[in-house]
Amino acid sequence: MNVNFKQCALALAVSTTALSSLAKESLVLEEVLVTSQLRTESLQDVSASVSAMSGERMMEAGVNKLEDLQAYVPNLSMSETGIGTNIYIRGIGSGINQGFEQSVGMYVDGVYYGRSQLARAPFLDLARVEVMRGPQNILYGKNSIAGAMSIVTNKPGDEFEGSVSALYESEYGEQVYDMVLSGPITDDFGARLAYRNRQLDGYIDNIDFGDEPERDEETVRLILDWAVTDNLDAILKYEHGSFDIKGRQIEIVQDNRSLNPALGGANWGQFLSNFGAPLSVLDSKQNGKRSSNGDFSNNTTDNLTLTVNYAMDDYTLTSITGGVQYKYDEQCDCDFTSADLFFVDSQEEYKQLSQEIRIASPAGEQFDWIAGVYYQKSELDFEDQFYVTNSSILPQVLATVLAASPSPATASLAPLSPLLRGQQVPRVFSQDSELWSTFAQVTWNIQDDLRLTVGGRYSAEDKEASRKLTGISPLADNLLGAIFKVSPHDLKDDRSENNFAPSAIVEYDFNDQVMAYASWTKGNKSGGYDVRSNSPDFASTAGISSIPVQPGTFEYDEEQAQSVELGLKSTLANGAAELNVVYFVTNFEDLQVSIYDGVLGFNVGNAAEATSQGVEIDGRVLVTESLTLSGAVAWMDFEFDDYPNGQCTQQERIATGATECDFKGKTNQYVAEWSGVVSADHAYDISDGLELRTTVDVIFSSEYNPSQTIDDAIEQGGYYKLNARLALADTQGKWDVALIGKNLTDQNVITYANDTPLSANLGASIGFYSLVEPGKTLAIQGTYRF
Repeated sequence: MNVNFKQCALALAVSTTALSSLAKESLVLEEVLVTSQLRTESLQDVSASVSAMSGERMMEAGVNKLEDLQAYVPNLSMSETGIGTNIYIRGIGSGINQGFEQSVGMYVDGVYYGRSQLARAPFLDLARVEVMRGPQNILYGKNSIAGAMSIVTNKPGDEFEGSVSALYESEYGEQVYDMVLSGPITDDFGARLAYRNRQLDGYIDNIDFGDEPERDEETVRLILDWAVTDNLDAILKYEHGSFDIKGRQIEIVQDNRSLNPALGGANWGQFLSNFGAPLSVLDSKQNGKRSSNGDFSNNTTDNLTLTVNYAMDDYTLTSITGGVQYKYDEQCDCDFTSADLFFVDSQEEYKQLSQEIRIASPAGEQFDWIAGVYYQKSELDFEDQFYVTNSSILPQVLATVLAASPSPATASLAPLSPLLRGQQVPRVFSQDSELWSTFAQVTWNIQDDLRLTVGGRYSAEDKEASRKLTGISPLADNLLGAIFKVSPHDLKDDRSENNFAPSAIVEYDFNDQVMAYASWTKGNKSGGYDVRSNSPDFASTAGISSIPVQPGTFEYDEEQAQSVELGLKSTLANGAAELNVVYFVTNFEDLQVSIYDGVLGFNVGNAAEATSQGVEIDGRVLVTESLTLSGAVAWMDFEFDDYPNGQCTQQERIATGATECDFKGKTNQYVAEWSGVVSADHAYDISDGLELRTTVDVIFSSEYNPSQTIDDAIEQGGYYKLNARLALADTQGKWDVALIGKNLTDQNVITYANDTPLSANLGASIGFYSLVEPGKTLAIQGTYRF
């Protein structure tokens, strides 16, 4: 369906303003409180582009994990990939490499969660999630160059409360069970226990194995809250989670005729079927079906957080001690077809200890300030194995392709192909990191209507890393070097870096209802080491014939960003409406990017400069006591100012043999020019104790490219999705029963796409695999509170 997104944006702004003028003076919106600046304050008083969503709202909307949140936060994109996770804000995120920490920092109760695998963990009993766009390197100091997400869990209250909830969706077999018990144990000691279990049969039909991805999630959290004295309180939180996934939401969505005359016009699937691959390999349409030989991802997470607050007169001293660890074991059928070609097994274990101590001055003085120190130590161990089974057809495919090569040197490698059968190429990576930083932010209340805030953070970080890739045999390594650009190596290194990130904000109140601000921020993201490069960072050879292999990478440097925001926050109609507008422009330098090696690997480099700019608008209006309209819309323009070695498209690689192409002037993946959501919430009293509550969300996006090649052949078209919730509820909030519809317009949405592995290199066939969202779902949900 064609959607005029400019008209949608204009309609949102105009209708919000028009409705606010009609609102009755007695109507006042409920205030949204956030802690994005490490103080509790109204969202309307925060001089930054922040979106907040309550835990109750997320539960009602069926937001089960971070990826689901992107529908309600414009300019936020997240997707799983074949071997990692992408999180982007305003067009910037980290590539697919286990050496990266995310450019979008995630913080749970003040503890930094920088690893991409943690972003896949399910949500549980949350108070709210706050999404801060733009560099957040002062108060959220670890690598948050694109933005930050603050996740706040529910804490024990002064009164006993509990709830049980269940959700069932029949089409994909989703079941969610939640339980919460909370309250005081003594006058000064409280506890909160939360539990969630979620099951999903899957929404993709694996032609050979049934529905995928099959999910099994279980999380339990215990929080103890002790008011030690009138001035001292301590909160101890422990959480354990497991989320196991069998299969993937991946399907081959394009497979075109080979451009190699020797293949007689066959596409990659037809070519593989000639070697005995199952006929399911021929399915190459976006139809909710896939063919694969099996994938899984088994994950466990543990975190322990101790938060201590001590009131010293009007000052507050806060200590946050965090311990985070996780491990996972994954198998990827990374050719993404039912042909037995190759697999990649990977295992990762991560441990992190952090300590933050900060002090905050009393609010409302001429100078309000907050200052602190931060320390973090982490250990990362990763290993993976590229392996070929004893029954694999890859040796036959290679032998056929190599023998047909017009190059005598390449053709001579064909007899070596059987040496790959039953073999594996293991890679082991480890890294130790230690960081400390100190930060401060001061607000000078120059006069009642004018404020100046300045801040800065100084950080120093040391890293030690090693990577070892082991070959198969001298003869087989000839093939690895010539065809897969793999060179055995054993590398070790260490690096130290320090940086200073400053910021400045000017705020001016036109009156009690309208505040304008201008901010400038300089952010950075630390450098590190490449986990997945297949060759060392110098010219090397492989095998007894000393096959030359192009250099890979090991170390990469930090990236920087400078951002300017101009914002206006307004409260209209005596509190019945709000309208906020932000313009931003951010310049990025030395972007850390994954550069394709032309076959299966990626090399990390600081190879790009870019500019991201746009406008973000959000608003709410209380039309009547029972009807609230809200919405958010974003316009974004992203352009690479310099990126000489972007990943060539398959067409370019086949035609020219080049693997690196100039991306100057191109946009980035996940950049939609227009995106947003418009919502309506209505409550209708059926009787004295019964009400009908209706929520409707229209989520829209213009076209974007889900592939890092920015290939026009795989663009995701513009779409709108309709989500709705119809609930019968007790007016006292004791219980409700709801019908929840998601993607009721049944849109086919690709969240990530990339080239089908080996199809262009070996078959000269252009093809794509993609990760896709579920189609239309309808679930019933019941909640009882006591």
